[in-house]
Amino acid sequence: MLEFDRVVLERGGQRVLDGVELRIAPGERVGLVGPSGTGKSSLLKLAAGLLAPASGRVGNRFARTCMAFQEPRLLPWRSVLDNLCIPLHAAGHDKAGARRLASQWLQRMGLAERADAWPRQLSGGMAQRVALARAFATAPDLLLLDEPFAALDPALRRELGALCDAELARTGAALLCVSHHPRELAERVDRCLRLEHGRLLPCALPCPAVPDAEAAVIPLFPQPAAPRQASTP
Repeated sequence: MLEFDRVVLERGGQRVLDGVELRIAPGERVGLVGPSGTGKSSLLKLAAGLLAPASGRVGNRFARTCMAFQEPRLLPWRSVLDNLCIPLHAAGHDKAGARRLASQWLQRMGLAERADAWPRQLSGGMAQRVALARAFATAPDLLLLDEPFAALDPALRRELGALCDAELARTGAALLCVSHHPRELAERVDRCLRLEHGRLLPCALPCPAVPDAEAAVIPLFPQPAAPRQASTP
């Protein structure tokens, strides 16, 4: 279970998150949308333990949490295989076991022949595959995705999204996913939240036919009616 209890986060003297409440149960998949700069990435970093709140409580009772960022964040001085081995070593695998598991993941991602390559020799899509493999390799029960496919073309974004969905289905891991593509998000999550003005608000997911635009996410709460124009005699 991941729990945010009245979480406040401040940045530069301003409140980014203002009393956020959030619960994510094991196996649950939750989407997060909202305008740029509202604190979505910061919320994921709080969940991952990379940031501490100014007040409130973040409780993460999942056994293993992994996060994939907008950029692959591969170490340029380590090979592709070694980049996958690093978190496996941290998770307790010995050298041989880590290399074996990392090799299996590269095979699964269609990158077995790139094991000895340097990150600079990879295309953007290949680098994101490595980053996704690194996130899944340690068998997380909570996966945090911070728009890892945002910079990719639509076809490659769908391909990597399908790989992600297949692994989530196989493992039953919980998911908290930030995206600016509600139509794709609707196919991946059970429910969706919108972050705006420091608060989380429930919103309805669009059906797959809705255009791929952030504005397509529909708030579940009533919107104030526009003021009626006064009639002239």
